[in-house]
Amino acid sequence: MKRRKFIGLGFATMAVTALQTVGSANILKDHPKAFMDTKPEDAIKDIYGTTSVMKDDKASLKLPDIAENGGAVPVTVSTSLENAKTMTLIIDGNPHPLAVAWDLQEGTIPKFSTRIKMRKTGNVRLIVEDANGKLHEAIKQVKVTVGGCGG
Repeated sequence: MKRRKFIGLGFATMAVTALQTVGSANILKDHPKAFMDTKPEDAIKDIYGTTSVMKDDKASLKLPDIAENGGAVPVTVSTSLENAKTMTLIIDGNPHPLAVAWDLQEGTIPKFSTRIKMRKTGNVRLIVEDANGKLHEAIKQVKVTVGGCGG
């Protein structure tokens, strides 16, 4: 098999696997208003029906203390919960705080890395819903020095 074809098939397989195991399509379809909310509490309530969360070590959020470029802040999220149902990333200082929502399928390893845009210094929250519908939260404040949504 030729190298390019082999690499192409590898990437296609990874993409199909990723689409089958995780996505925000269901959350977007089921809760479209949440992505347009302007208050973090409203977005959480629109998705989960409550704002009652437990601050514990079940949700893990890794971000820099200071983001030199608010336009591309690296973040890694994970949970130690088995059979977590959803994970959402909320950025308190952004015009639309709900940044990412993952709808987790059974067997998914709930650890993701991405880059987010932050308008200004503020809290970033990870909300994880467990199999019983309880919400777990991790919060980290990130200082933004340049860039971001606001310029």
